Amino acid sequence: MRKIYFALLFTSGIILTSCNKKEKDLEFEKDVIYQVYPDLIDSVWVNAAYHYAPPPPPQIKDTPEYRIQRKKEYKKQFNEDLAEFKKKGFKIDLVFLDKAKPKKNGNELQEHFKDAVLSKDNILDTLDYKFNRKKLDAYNAFHLKYVPRIPRGNDRIFYNECCYSVRGVFSFSRIQFDSEKKYGLLTAEIDCGDMCGYGYRIYIKKVKDKWIVDKIEDAWIV
Repeated sequence: MRKIYFALLFTSGIILTSCNKKEKDLEFEKDVIYQVYPDLIDSVWVNAAYHYAPPPPPQIKDTPEYRIQRKKEYKKQFNEDLAEFKKKGFKIDLVFLDKAKPKKNGNELQEHFKDAVLSKDNILDTLDYKFNRKKLDAYNAFHLKYVPRIPRGNDRIFYNECCYSVRGVFSFSRIQFDSEKKYGLLTAEIDCGDMCGYGYRIYIKKVKDKWIVDKIEDAWIV
């Protein structure tokens, strides 16, 4: 009986230690997302907007060169708009999924940060978690309306009836870290209706004990 007791005690200790580590890792990840959120949402909002450049007037030929130029103009305009909104204290409405979605690990992190060593512990990436709304709302350049899920099917009427000037529902994934937690990768997705959506890969890194956005790149369009 004594052997069984000590075996159970030892096993319980291992489980408790493992749970404590997962909780600490999760709190660390949450702290990182709240650090990079202001820079991240500024960039994603601007990038999201210029995908909606309308087609040219009938008298202008629609060419790839024309599209590229229009995207540049829209990106510049929305950067100027965002700066003006912040200066005057106007708030930009965004609809935001209130939880971080599961993240599937890939090789993109190591391809971008050449010295990154990938961790073999992928357990946390299969879970989601709720955001602390107060932490996100603290960056008051944006007014967030939270939703518990992405509208599907008949609920897609939401995109036309929800909010003024809303381009879709924003969502973020969990963060994939390297083993030393110097680098990270997450995705941002904007779901804007039936056959309408796009996403970004967001590379982050730690610089002098502070997490910053290193690069945001287009990932997919549907």
